[in-house]
Amino acid sequence: MYLQRLQLFNFKNHSQRSLEFCDGINTLTGANGVGKTNILDAVHYLANAKSYFNGIDSQIIEHDKTFFTVKGQFEGELPAEILIQFEGGKKTIKKNDKAYPRLLDHIGMIQTVFITPYDIDLVLGNSEDRRRFVDLSLCQIDKAYLQNLSTYKKALEQRNALLKTMQGRYIDPDLLSSYDAKLIPAGILIHQRRKEFIEHILTFFTTVYQNLSSGSETPSIQYDSPLNNGDFATLLADTHRIDMAAQRTSVGIHKDDLIFGLGEFPLKKYGSQGQIKSFIIALKLAQYNYFQAVTKNHPILLLDDIFEKIDEERAQRLIDMVGASGYGQILITDTHSSRVETHFQPIDANKLHHHL
Repeated sequence: MYLQRLQLFNFKNHSQRSLEFCDGINTLTGANGVGKTNILDAVHYLANAKSYFNGIDSQIIEHDKTFFTVKGQFEGELPAEILIQFEGGKKTIKKNDKAYPRLLDHIGMIQTVFITPYDIDLVLGNSEDRRRFVDLSLCQIDKAYLQNLSTYKKALEQRNALLKTMQGRYIDPDLLSSYDAKLIPAGILIHQRRKEFIEHILTFFTTVYQNLSSGSETPSIQYDSPLNNGDFATLLADTHRIDMAAQRTSVGIHKDDLIFGLGEFPLKKYGSQGQIKSFIIALKLAQYNYFQAVTKNHPILLLDDIFEKIDEERAQRLIDMVGASGYGQILITDTHSSRVETHFQPIDANKLHHHL
């Protein structure tokens, strides 16, 4: 499946914009500030019903406007028109003019992989950034995971609200255990799926990294979770007193993290800029390979401003990899038309260029 037409109204800095795309390589060039990244984000929004960069929909509306819409015509195995509108604090999603009963029902129809300079937070940011990467990956291909994640977040909010209400005072253990019971089933399933995801993505990741970096060091990803070391119910019960004092839930899959390494060293502490960028791009391309393996379809690959952030040699290796026949539709932004043309010139693929 590929995006054939995109229409935007009041989406970020696009009052009204309509673009046609081909099923191969699509380049978007223009000066900084014209909204190239926002177009890629709109494609991500069509797939995931939320912005890659901003979780607050009201902040996506163009300044002084009251609503925004994103509309996409998809062609391929299952042609469909997707329309998402946000107005008055309410979001609606329609497929072929028919509204979904729940927003969650739309997620998983289209997969996107987004590579952007902001992904540096995956390595240098906190554990929340890395959990978000795993969750966004799994939510795009597993509706049960999406439902369990929603259930867990609600149960965690309720448990934390109880702990805060008591302001550090004693809470009846049976009452707290009843809140534990809401967390445990979803938490166990999320932990299992995250563990499987890391194992699966590693089958692609090492090869992609070494092709991209031509380095001799071996990259690694470890899944760090409290649930690796014990039964979730026991872990919660053992931390009741700690949680009462801290007024929050101190153990659970909301504390999970990924530990990235190169050779024997942690990437965050010892990785060079080039190594970190190669690691992130390899991780995202492994995500692409994972989606492809699970769904048997090509995700849409969104490449934002990558030539500004990596050296010429790495950039060409990346383009050679994604230009191969194993990739489907690609949307790529850059400030220089000539640079994009130079990198993609040798690739025999369907191409379309937009200058904004």
